[in-house]
Amino acid sequence: MGNIKDRYAIVGVGESERSKNSGTTPLHLALDAARAALNDAGLTAKDIDGVMNYSENDSCTSHQLATYLGVRPKYVKDILGGGSSTEMLIADAIGLIETGQLNTVLIYRSMNGRSGVRMGGGNWDMNMLQNVIEGGSYIIPYGAGAPSQWFGLFASRHMYETGLTKEHLGHVCVSFYEHAQRNPKAFFYGKPLTMEEYLQTPELTSPFNKHDCCLESDEANAIIVTSAERAKDCKSKPVYIMGISARQCISHAHYWSNLSEVASDYVAKDIYQKAGVSPADIQVASIYDCFSWVVLRQLEAYGLAPRGEVGDFVATGNLKMGGRLPTNTAGGMLSEGYTHGMNNVLEIVRQIRHEYGDTDRQVKNCEIGICTGWAGPDIAGAMILRN
Repeated sequence: MGNIKDRYAIVGVGESERSKNSGTTPLHLALDAARAALNDAGLTAKDIDGVMNYSENDSCTSHQLATYLGVRPKYVKDILGGGSSTEMLIADAIGLIETGQLNTVLIYRSMNGRSGVRMGGGNWDMNMLQNVIEGGSYIIPYGAGAPSQWFGLFASRHMYETGLTKEHLGHVCVSFYEHAQRNPKAFFYGKPLTMEEYLQTPELTSPFNKHDCCLESDEANAIIVTSAERAKDCKSKPVYIMGISARQCISHAHYWSNLSEVASDYVAKDIYQKAGVSPADIQVASIYDCFSWVVLRQLEAYGLAPRGEVGDFVATGNLKMGGRLPTNTAGGMLSEGYTHGMNNVLEIVRQIRHEYGDTDRQVKNCEIGICTGWAGPDIAGAMILRN
Protein backbone atom coordinates (compact mmCIF):
# COMPACT_ATOMS: atom_id res chain seq x y z
CA MET A 1 0.00 0.00 0.00
CA GLY A 2 2.93 2.31 0.57
CA ASN A 3 2.70 5.85 1.88
CA ILE A 4 -0.88 6.88 2.69
CA LYS A 5 -0.04 10.17 4.40
CA ASP A 6 -2.90 12.69 3.99
CA ARG A 7 -4.66 10.49 1.43
CA TYR A 8 -7.49 9.47 3.76
CA ALA A 9 -9.65 11.42 6.16
CA ILE A 10 -12.22 11.21 8.92
CA VAL A 11 -15.21 13.15 7.60
CA GLY A 12 -17.96 12.35 10.08
CA VAL A 13 -18.28 11.71 13.82
CA GLY A 14 -21.33 11.23 15.99
CA GLU A 15 -22.60 9.78 19.22
CA SER A 16 -25.80 8.72 20.92
CA GLU A 17 -27.01 9.98 24.27
CA ARG A 18 -24.72 8.88 27.10
CA SER A 19 -26.29 7.40 30.24
CA LYS A 20 -26.05 4.80 32.98
CA ASN A 21 -29.24 3.11 31.82
CA SER A 22 -30.22 3.71 28.21
CA GLY A 23 -33.44 1.72 28.43
CA THR A 24 -32.91 0.64 24.84
CA THR A 25 -30.80 -1.68 22.69
CA PRO A 26 -27.27 -1.29 21.31
CA LEU A 27 -28.87 -1.27 17.85
CA HIS A 28 -30.94 1.78 18.74
CA LEU A 29 -27.88 3.54 20.19
CA ALA A 30 -25.83 2.64 17.10
CA LEU A 31 -28.49 4.07 14.80
CA ASP A 32 -28.45 7.37 16.71
CA ALA A 33 -24.64 7.59 16.50
CA ALA A 34 -24.50 6.57 12.83
CA ARG A 35 -27.16 9.10 11.80
CA ALA A 36 -25.32 11.82 13.72
CA ALA A 37 -22.07 10.96 11.91
CA LEU A 38 -23.83 10.94 8.52
CA ASN A 39 -25.36 14.33 9.25
CA ASP A 40 -21.98 15.65 10.37
CA ALA A 41 -20.42 14.58 7.07
CA GLY A 42 -23.38 15.68 4.95
CA LEU A 43 -23.81 12.14 3.63
CA THR A 44 -26.73 9.73 3.38
CA ALA A 45 -26.77 6.04 4.23
CA LYS A 46 -26.60 5.28 0.51
CA ASP A 47 -23.10 6.82 0.44
CA ILE A 48 -21.83 4.15 2.87
CA ASP A 49 -20.63 0.92 1.28
CA GLY A 50 -18.72 -0.55 4.25
CA VAL A 51 -19.80 -0.97 7.87
CA MET A 52 -17.55 -2.24 10.67
CA ASN A 53 -17.79 -2.54 14.42
CA TYR A 54 -16.01 -3.99 17.43
CA SER A 55 -17.59 -5.40 20.55
CA GLU A 56 -17.24 -7.81 23.45
CA ASN A 57 -20.29 -9.81 22.34
CA ASP A 58 -22.41 -6.97 23.69
CA SER A 59 -23.63 -5.19 20.54
CA CYS A 60 -25.56 -5.38 17.29
CA THR A 61 -23.96 -6.57 14.06
CA SER A 62 -22.85 -4.35 11.20
CA HIS A 63 -25.39 -6.02 8.93
CA GLN A 64 -28.18 -5.20 11.36
CA LEU A 65 -27.14 -1.57 11.59
CA ALA A 66 -26.90 -1.27 7.80
CA THR A 67 -30.35 -2.82 7.38
CA TYR A 68 -31.99 -0.34 9.74
CA LEU A 69 -30.10 2.54 8.14
CA GLY A 70 -31.64 1.41 4.85
CA VAL A 71 -28.55 0.34 2.93
CA ARG A 72 -27.01 -2.88 1.63
CA PRO A 73 -23.24 -2.43 2.01
CA LYS A 74 -20.61 -4.21 -0.06
CA TYR A 75 -18.73 -5.18 3.08
CA VAL A 76 -19.56 -5.81 6.74
CA LYS A 77 -17.15 -6.69 9.52
CA ASP A 78 -17.67 -7.47 13.21
CA ILE A 79 -14.65 -8.14 15.39
CA LEU A 80 -14.24 -9.16 19.00
CA GLY A 81 -12.18 -6.44 20.63
CA GLY A 82 -11.92 -3.46 22.91
CA GLY A 83 -9.14 -0.89 23.18
CA SER A 84 -7.10 -0.15 20.03
CA SER A 85 -9.88 -1.59 17.83
CA THR A 86 -10.82 1.86 16.51
CA GLU A 87 -7.37 2.42 15.02
CA MET A 88 -7.27 -1.12 13.66
CA LEU A 89 -10.62 -0.80 11.87
CA ILE A 90 -9.70 2.62 10.46
CA ALA A 91 -6.54 1.02 9.04
CA ASP A 92 -8.65 -1.83 7.64
CA ALA A 93 -10.99 0.69 6.03
CA ILE A 94 -8.06 2.51 4.44
CA GLY A 95 -6.73 -0.76 3.02
CA LEU A 96 -10.11 -1.65 1.54
CA ILE A 97 -10.53 1.79 -0.02
CA GLU A 98 -6.96 1.72 -1.31
CA THR A 99 -7.55 -1.58 -3.12
CA GLY A 100 -10.83 -0.45 -4.67
CA GLN A 101 -13.09 -2.61 -2.54
CA LEU A 102 -14.91 0.29 -0.90
CA ASN A 103 -15.39 4.04 -1.06
CA THR A 104 -16.70 5.20 2.30
CA VAL A 105 -16.77 3.27 5.58
CA LEU A 106 -18.80 3.70 8.77
CA ILE A 107 -17.14 2.36 11.94
CA TYR A 108 -19.00 2.22 15.25
CA ARG A 109 -18.96 0.96 18.82
CA SER A 110 -22.29 0.56 20.63
CA MET A 111 -22.75 -0.84 24.11
CA ASN A 112 -24.86 -0.86 27.23
CA GLY A 113 -21.65 -0.85 29.20
CA ARG A 114 -23.27 0.19 32.46
CA SER A 115 -26.73 -1.36 32.48
CA GLY A 116 -25.66 -4.45 30.54
CA VAL A 117 -22.32 -6.27 30.45
CA ARG A 118 -19.87 -4.31 32.58
CA MET A 119 -16.15 -4.61 31.89
CA GLY A 120 -15.14 -3.64 35.41
CA GLY A 121 -17.42 -6.00 37.25
CA GLY A 122 -20.70 -7.78 36.86
CA ASN A 123 -21.80 -10.28 34.23
CA TRP A 124 -18.25 -11.45 33.49
CA ASP A 125 -17.78 -15.19 33.12
CA MET A 126 -14.62 -15.93 35.11
CA ASN A 127 -14.33 -19.43 33.66
CA MET A 128 -14.28 -17.91 30.19
CA LEU A 129 -11.72 -15.30 31.23
CA GLN A 130 -9.30 -17.96 32.40
CA ASN A 131 -9.07 -19.11 28.79
CA VAL A 132 -9.38 -15.72 27.05
CA ILE A 133 -6.77 -13.87 29.11
CA GLU A 134 -3.26 -15.14 28.48
CA GLY A 135 -2.15 -16.79 31.73
CA GLY A 136 -5.63 -16.37 33.18
CA SER A 137 -5.68 -19.81 34.74
CA TYR A 138 -2.72 -18.75 36.89
CA ILE A 139 -4.01 -15.38 38.12
CA ILE A 140 -7.80 -15.40 38.12
CA PRO A 141 -8.26 -18.21 40.68
CA TYR A 142 -6.21 -16.08 43.09
CA GLY A 143 -8.56 -13.12 42.85
CA ALA A 144 -7.09 -11.14 39.94
CA GLY A 145 -10.32 -11.18 37.95
CA ALA A 146 -10.66 -7.51 36.90
CA PRO A 147 -8.66 -5.25 34.56
CA SER A 148 -7.82 -2.90 37.45
CA GLN A 149 -6.06 -5.78 39.18
CA TRP A 150 -4.09 -6.78 36.07
CA PHE A 151 -3.02 -3.25 35.17
CA GLY A 152 -2.29 -2.48 38.80
CA LEU A 153 0.56 -4.99 38.67
CA PHE A 154 2.14 -3.21 35.71
CA ALA A 155 1.54 0.20 37.28
CA SER A 156 3.17 -0.80 40.56
CA ARG A 157 6.27 -2.06 38.78
CA HIS A 158 6.56 1.06 36.63
CA MET A 159 6.11 3.32 39.65
CA TYR A 160 8.87 1.43 41.44
CA GLU A 161 11.24 1.74 38.46
CA THR A 162 10.66 5.44 37.73
CA GLY A 163 9.67 7.05 41.02
CA LEU A 164 6.10 7.82 40.03
CA THR A 165 3.85 8.47 43.01
CA LYS A 166 0.18 8.22 43.83
CA GLU A 167 -0.03 11.99 43.52
CA HIS A 168 1.24 11.78 39.94
CA LEU A 169 -1.66 9.45 39.11
CA GLY A 170 -3.92 12.02 40.74
CA HIS A 171 -2.72 14.80 38.46
CA VAL A 172 -3.97 12.82 35.46
CA CYS A 173 -7.39 12.41 37.08
CA VAL A 174 -7.66 16.02 38.26
CA SER A 175 -6.69 17.31 34.79
CA PHE A 176 -9.28 15.19 32.98
CA TYR A 177 -12.02 16.00 35.49
CA GLU A 178 -11.22 19.66 34.88
CA HIS A 179 -11.78 19.15 31.16
CA ALA A 180 -15.11 17.46 31.89
CA GLN A 181 -16.35 20.67 33.52
CA ARG A 182 -16.39 22.26 30.04
CA ASN A 183 -18.32 19.34 28.52
CA PRO A 184 -22.03 19.20 29.43
CA LYS A 185 -22.24 15.66 27.99
CA ALA A 186 -19.56 14.30 30.34
CA PHE A 187 -20.68 12.08 33.19
CA PHE A 188 -18.67 14.13 35.67
CA TYR A 189 -19.77 17.51 34.37
CA GLY A 190 -20.46 19.58 37.46
CA LYS A 191 -18.34 17.25 39.60
CA PRO A 192 -14.77 18.60 39.73
CA LEU A 193 -12.06 16.70 41.56
CA THR A 194 -9.43 18.19 43.87
CA MET A 195 -6.12 16.57 44.70
CA GLU A 196 -7.11 16.50 48.37
CA GLU A 197 -10.28 14.55 47.55
CA TYR A 198 -8.36 12.22 45.25
CA LEU A 199 -5.73 11.37 47.87
CA GLN A 200 -8.38 10.79 50.53
CA THR A 201 -10.33 8.32 48.36
CA PRO A 202 -9.73 4.69 49.45
CA GLU A 203 -7.97 2.38 47.02
CA LEU A 204 -9.97 -0.28 45.22
CA THR A 205 -7.01 -2.13 43.75
CA SER A 206 -3.51 -0.89 44.48
CA PRO A 207 -2.49 1.65 43.30
CA PHE A 208 -5.92 2.66 41.93
CA ASN A 209 -8.92 4.27 43.59
CA LYS A 210 -12.24 4.84 41.81
CA HIS A 211 -11.01 8.06 40.16
CA ASP A 212 -8.16 6.17 38.47
CA CYS A 213 -10.62 3.84 36.71
CA CYS A 214 -12.60 4.56 33.56
CA LEU A 215 -16.33 5.05 33.60
CA GLU A 216 -18.84 2.48 32.44
CA SER A 217 -21.56 3.91 30.23
CA ASP A 218 -24.39 3.10 27.85
CA GLU A 219 -23.61 4.82 24.54
CA ALA A 220 -22.60 4.50 20.92
CA ASN A 221 -20.00 6.35 18.84
CA ALA A 222 -19.53 6.39 15.05
CA ILE A 223 -16.81 7.50 12.64
CA ILE A 224 -16.85 7.83 8.83
CA VAL A 225 -13.65 7.35 6.82
CA THR A 226 -13.13 8.03 3.13
CA SER A 227 -10.45 9.14 0.68
CA ALA A 228 -9.11 12.68 0.70
CA GLU A 229 -10.56 13.13 -2.79
CA ARG A 230 -14.08 12.18 -1.73
CA ALA A 231 -13.69 14.17 1.48
CA LYS A 232 -13.77 17.36 -0.59
CA ASP A 233 -17.47 16.73 -1.31
CA CYS A 234 -18.42 16.34 2.36
CA LYS A 235 -20.07 19.04 4.43
CA SER A 236 -17.61 18.75 7.29
CA LYS A 237 -14.02 19.88 7.48
CA PRO A 238 -11.93 16.74 6.87
CA VAL A 239 -9.36 15.63 9.40
CA TYR A 240 -6.52 13.97 7.52
CA ILE A 241 -4.71 10.84 8.65
CA MET A 242 -0.99 11.55 8.50
CA GLY A 243 -0.02 8.11 9.77
CA ILE A 244 -1.54 5.09 11.44
CA SER A 245 -0.08 2.06 13.19
CA ALA A 246 -2.94 -0.36 13.40
CA ARG A 247 -2.29 -2.89 16.18
CA GLN A 248 1.20 -3.82 17.22
CA CYS A 249 2.16 -6.33 19.90
CA ILE A 250 4.98 -6.91 22.35
CA SER A 251 7.78 -9.39 21.81
CA HIS A 252 6.19 -12.34 23.64
CA ALA A 253 2.58 -13.55 23.96
CA HIS A 254 3.07 -14.26 27.67
CA TYR A 255 3.18 -10.60 28.60
CA TRP A 256 3.32 -11.22 32.32
CA SER A 257 6.93 -12.27 31.83
CA ASN A 258 8.06 -8.66 31.21
CA LEU A 259 6.24 -5.97 33.15
CA SER A 260 8.47 -3.23 31.73
CA GLU A 261 7.52 -3.67 28.06
CA VAL A 262 4.33 -2.35 26.45
CA ALA A 263 3.21 -2.45 22.82
CA SER A 264 3.05 1.35 22.65
CA ASP A 265 6.86 1.37 22.74
CA TYR A 266 6.85 -0.25 19.30
CA VAL A 267 3.94 1.76 17.91
CA ALA A 268 5.71 5.04 18.68
CA LYS A 269 8.72 4.19 16.52
CA ASP A 270 6.43 3.37 13.62
CA ILE A 271 3.87 6.14 13.81
CA TYR A 272 6.22 9.14 13.80
CA GLN A 273 8.12 7.78 10.82
CA LYS A 274 4.90 7.27 8.87
CA ALA A 275 3.52 10.70 9.72
CA GLY A 276 6.82 12.50 9.16
CA VAL A 277 6.61 14.40 12.45
CA SER A 278 8.22 14.22 15.88
CA PRO A 279 6.76 14.30 19.41
CA ALA A 280 7.56 18.02 19.53
CA ASP A 281 5.06 18.63 16.70
CA ILE A 282 2.09 17.18 18.63
CA GLN A 283 -0.20 19.95 19.93
CA VAL A 284 -3.20 18.04 21.29
CA ALA A 285 -3.69 14.43 22.34
CA SER A 286 -6.26 11.76 23.01
CA ILE A 287 -4.45 9.16 25.10
CA TYR A 288 -6.27 5.92 25.89
CA ASP A 289 -7.18 6.23 29.56
CA CYS A 290 -8.79 3.09 30.89
CA PHE A 291 -6.69 3.79 34.00
CA SER A 292 -4.71 6.86 35.01
CA TRP A 293 -1.38 5.01 34.93
CA VAL A 294 -1.97 3.93 31.32
CA VAL A 295 -1.82 7.62 30.33
CA LEU A 296 1.53 8.10 32.08
CA ARG A 297 3.06 5.00 30.49
CA GLN A 298 1.93 6.08 27.01
CA LEU A 299 3.17 9.65 27.41
CA GLU A 300 6.54 8.07 28.07
CA ALA A 301 6.29 5.54 25.23
CA TYR A 302 5.37 8.16 22.62
CA GLY A 303 8.19 10.48 23.64
CA LEU A 304 5.79 13.14 24.88
CA ALA A 305 7.55 13.16 28.25
CA PRO A 306 10.93 11.57 29.09
CA ARG A 307 11.10 8.39 31.14
CA GLY A 308 11.56 9.35 34.76
CA GLU A 309 10.10 12.82 34.18
CA VAL A 310 6.53 12.03 33.19
CA GLY A 311 5.31 12.60 36.76
CA ASP A 312 6.68 16.13 36.79
CA PHE A 313 5.24 16.66 33.31
CA VAL A 314 1.67 16.06 34.48
CA ALA A 315 2.20 17.69 37.88
CA THR A 316 3.04 21.04 36.24
CA GLY A 317 -0.29 21.09 34.40
CA ASN A 318 0.82 20.09 30.92
CA LEU A 319 -2.31 17.99 30.27
CA LYS A 320 -4.59 20.95 30.98
CA MET A 321 -5.78 23.72 28.70
CA GLY A 322 -2.86 26.07 28.21
CA GLY A 323 -0.37 23.31 29.03
CA ARG A 324 2.23 21.84 26.72
CA LEU A 325 -0.10 19.02 25.61
CA PRO A 326 -3.83 19.39 26.35
CA THR A 327 -5.02 15.80 26.57
CA ASN A 328 -8.44 14.11 26.58
CA THR A 329 -10.09 17.48 26.45
CA ALA A 330 -13.67 16.16 26.69
CA GLY A 331 -12.75 14.39 29.93
CA GLY A 332 -11.63 11.09 28.43
CA MET A 333 -12.77 7.70 29.62
CA LEU A 334 -11.98 8.71 33.20
CA SER A 335 -14.64 11.43 33.34
CA GLU A 336 -16.60 11.72 30.06
CA GLY A 337 -17.67 8.17 29.12
CA TYR A 338 -16.34 4.85 27.89
CA THR A 339 -16.56 3.18 24.50
CA HIS A 340 -13.17 1.48 24.49
CA GLY A 341 -11.58 4.68 23.24
CA MET A 342 -13.76 5.78 20.35
CA ASN A 343 -15.14 8.75 22.28
CA ASN A 344 -11.55 10.03 22.54
CA VAL A 345 -11.27 9.87 18.73
CA LEU A 346 -14.44 11.92 18.32
CA GLU A 347 -13.03 14.60 20.61
CA ILE A 348 -9.66 14.94 18.90
CA VAL A 349 -11.36 15.21 15.50
CA ARG A 350 -13.46 18.08 16.87
CA GLN A 351 -10.42 19.77 18.37
CA ILE A 352 -8.41 19.57 15.16
CA ARG A 353 -11.38 20.97 13.23
CA HIS A 354 -11.47 23.88 15.74
CA GLU A 355 -15.11 23.03 16.25
CA TYR A 356 -15.32 24.77 19.63
CA GLY A 357 -14.38 28.15 18.17
CA ASP A 358 -13.36 30.84 20.65
CA THR A 359 -14.67 29.02 23.72
CA ASP A 360 -12.51 27.85 26.59
CA ARG A 361 -12.99 24.27 25.40
CA GLN A 362 -10.92 24.78 22.24
CA VAL A 363 -7.18 24.10 22.21
CA LYS A 364 -5.83 27.22 20.54
CA ASN A 365 -4.20 26.91 17.11
CA CYS A 366 -3.88 23.12 17.24
CA GLU A 367 -3.17 21.55 13.86
CA ILE A 368 -1.58 18.17 14.62
CA GLY A 369 -2.74 15.65 17.21
CA ILE A 370 -2.12 12.09 18.30
CA CYS A 371 -4.75 9.54 19.24
CA THR A 372 -3.69 6.29 20.91
CA GLY A 373 -5.33 2.92 21.47
CA TRP A 374 -4.47 0.38 24.14
CA ALA A 375 -5.92 -3.12 24.38
CA GLY A 376 -3.51 -3.81 27.20
CA PRO A 377 0.23 -3.76 27.76
CA ASP A 378 0.48 -6.34 24.96
CA ILE A 379 -1.44 -4.66 22.09
CA ALA A 380 -1.66 -1.02 20.99
CA GLY A 381 -2.16 1.30 18.04
CA ALA A 382 -2.15 5.02 17.25
CA MET A 383 -2.99 7.69 14.65
CA ILE A 384 -1.54 11.11 13.96
CA LEU A 385 -4.10 13.51 12.52
CA ARG A 386 -4.05 17.03 11.07
CA ASN A 387 -6.50 19.67 9.88
